[in-house]
Order: sequence, then C-alpha cells, then structure tokens
Amino acid sequence: MEFADILSRRIEGENELKKPVNALICFSKVKTGKALGALINKMVRFKPDKSSITLLNLIDAEQAQQIQDENIYKSDLFSDIIRLSEANKLSVRTFVKQSDNYVDDILRTAEEYNCNLVLLGIGNSVFNPSLWSQYLKLKDENVVDEFYYQQLGTKVTSSLKNVSTLLNRNKLSTGIFAENDYSDANTIFVPILTKEDAFSFPYFYQMAKNPDVSVTVWDAIGLMETWQKFQKLFQFIIKKTDGRVKLWDNDKKIELDFIQQQDLMIIGFSGWEKLIASALSWTHHLPSALIIKDKQTL
Repeated sequence: MEFADILSRRIEGENELKKPVNALICFSKVKTGKALGALINKMVRFKPDKSSITLLNLIDAEQAQQIQDENIYKSDLFSDIIRLSEANKLSVRTFVKQSDNYVDDILRTAEEYNCNLVLLGIGNSVFNPSLWSQYLKLKDENVVDEFYYQQLGTKVTSSLKNVSTLLNRNKLSTGIFAENDYSDANTIFVPILTKEDAFSFPYFYQMAKNPDVSVTVWDAIGLMETWQKFQKLFQFIIKKTDGRVKLWDNDKKIELDFIQQQDLMIIGFSGWEKLIASALSWTHHLPSALIIKDKQTL
C-alpha cells in the first residue's frame, strides 16, 4: 500500500483513529511525567472509552533512596493525571520501578500490557538539538564509551543511548517527548521536512480536535503541492477541525518570535534530525517537542 494511502485510511476512514489507544507513558523525572500525562490526555480525549494509559516512572537507585514515603510520592506524582484521565474515561495503571535497564523494562511492560504506543518523556536539559547532534556525530565516528562520557557526561550519554536503543528495538509507534517547561498545548507547530514526517498527521489531528488548539503546519518540502492525495488529506483535516489547522505561507520566513509563541512542536524523527542539522537559528529555542517514529518507518 502506498504511503499516502496508509495515512488516508488512518484519517479519512478513521479506521485506525477509531481503535482504542493503549499508551505506555515512560519517564524518570516527576515534572516530565506530569507534563506527558497532561499531553496524552489531550491527545486521546476523543478516543473510544476503552483507551488506556500505563504510567511507568523508572528511577535509579539514587532516586529511590530519596523517596521517604512511597505512598506520598505516588500520590503527588499520579493523582492529577489519574483525575484527568478518569474524567476523560481513560483507564489508568501506575507503576514506580527502580530499574537498571530502562529499555528492557519499557519493552517488557509494553508487551505485558499489550500497548500500541510508547511515549518516552525526557527533559530538555538532556534531550535537545545540541546534545543530540553531538551524540549522533560521536556515534558516526564510532568512538569508545569513554569519549562519550568526556564530551557529554555520563548521565547524558546514558539517557541518549537509551533513546537510541529504544527507537531501534521497539516495534511499536514511539514518541520522544522532549519537555521544555510544558504547561499546555494550545498552539502547535508541525514542520514537514521529509515525506515520513507526514506520519505526524494523525497525532496533530487528534490534538486539533480540542477546540482550544490551533495547529500551524510548515510544509517545507511541498508535500501538499506535489502529492494530490496529501493535499486532499490535509483539506479533510482542516474541515474536520473547523479550520484550526492551517498551512504556513512559505513565502514568509519563520522568525524566532513565532517559535516562541508555540507551546508544542510535533515532528517525525527523520525531520527532527534534519531540522537540528540545519542552519536555522531558532532550532535552539524550540518549545516542548513530540518526536514521532511511526511503526511504518521502523
């Protein structure tokens, strides 16, 4: 089946969109977990009642020692997310797990609870354009681990290796949520820099169903102009969201002040790597980002 037809079936026919979401939400930091919990609720609010989220807080030994009362810790971490999820008719599972191998525990949990989407939350101080670019460069040079640690630090290196390993091993659709002072997602920016970035369509479409959300799509490669099927699909999304999704005028330059007005960026993983390798100055001032690697592109 052609690439455009896969998306058309997901959105126009809404065959995929009508299926319940069973999302695994993974994170280490409390702030990131709360932000990701709020984001996934906004994304799946209009999904069927049987949708569910599994919240997995993975912590290391040092974090575990800092928890004085596990019940108080879990209540502070999960209570707001649980209330919001129950209001949206989502079932919720919650886990706090000390882990020596984050990737194995994520994959094991996803399989055990039959998840169809994995979202990994990670702070912007660890996963950002500058650090990921450095990591990719070192990876291409096949340097030894000690050089990673010298250049990036032990903690950052470990986190970025976990991201890379999860993307390579996970056979489900995967999203990396790079949290950067997230509070809500009312204004969303969606760059299309590669054809595969169009797999972000179902995600921003779900977000744009919320009446308080507006989405700006930057079709930098002329996907809608070149492919009639994509143009038709985009018009369908505009109609279904009452015009809250719009296309950026490519005759205008994207300026920093526009980027600073955005709450969230949604982008495909190939587009993300292309974006951060570009000479655009505003890539160092991005909002929180949801970076999608769809199962069709794995």
